[in-house]
Amino acid sequence: MQSTLTCRSCGTVLGIPKSGVPATGLECNWCGVVNQPEVPKPAVAKTTAPTTAKPSTASSTKTAKPKAPPRKWADDDEDDGLPYDIPADEITTKPCEACQKEIGLDAVVCIHCGHDHRNKEKAERVYSPIDKTWEQGWPFARRMTVFLICQVLNVMTMGVGIFAVDQVAAATTATLVYVFLQAFILGTYPRLRIRRNKKGQAEITNTWRVCFIPIGTRKVDWRSHEGVSYGVYDGAGVLDWCMFVLMLEFLIIPGIIWWWYVIRSDRFFTALTLQNGALETYLYRGLREDQAKEITQTITDATGLKLNTPL
Repeated sequence: MQSTLTCRSCGTVLGIPKSGVPATGLECNWCGVVNQPEVPKPAVAKTTAPTTAKPSTASSTKTAKPKAPPRKWADDDEDDGLPYDIPADEITTKPCEACQKEIGLDAVVCIHCGHDHRNKEKAERVYSPIDKTWEQGWPFARRMTVFLICQVLNVMTMGVGIFAVDQVAAATTATLVYVFLQAFILGTYPRLRIRRNKKGQAEITNTWRVCFIPIGTRKVDWRSHEGVSYGVYDGAGVLDWCMFVLMLEFLIIPGIIWWWYVIRSDRFFTALTLQNGALETYLYRGLREDQAKEITQTITDATGLKLNTPL
């Protein structure tokens, strides 16, 4: 059974309903002309007929076509539900061969999946590798230097306690307690590492040291966040106050200096944010503004997350 019918006036292809062509004919959606399906002609045996010369004075007459009414749109009652054809000069996009998403008509590389339509393969983008590490606060070498100086003072203090007071057990116990506190205060801090390879795969890891001993590395799920924020906050932590009390025990001046430059100073942070800029995962909290800004910029470059606050 014939499923389509070509309009004899404008050439538009019309779809024939399942019930068949109506008895009154099928009206064209474009020009309004009523069309009837072609009736197959019976086969006729070929016969040789004398040729008749056409008179040279004969003039052919043209049949005037009826004026086409406005095209009926999808909300008209007479619409047949067939899709409308888009003129060729109005087509500006095409589907990608790989992901089927719309791209520019003249585009060579798909902006969605990177498929190269000229070479029929995916275009590989090469990224600049990134591998940077930051230790919050003092670097490891400086922390260890201060810790060793404290041990020299501990030995001197223990010697004074043993020879002056003759309390070996008490002096030894107090010295061990001081060693532990100094190791905990100076050797407990996080170490942040940001990496990106040539393929653009980024990774953020956070390693904690407790008493100078690494206790494990944790990967940060940065893909579940929306952006990166940088800012300033006030307030010192428990470790800062413990260090202040420890310094006051030996000399007053080092404790005052620690209070002035550490406890009194502003703190800076870098944090990954959720939707609407809500702070979620802190990656840096410390005294160095330049370090906080550098970490924030590196995260933006490596991961492509949005920078919520200007640097």
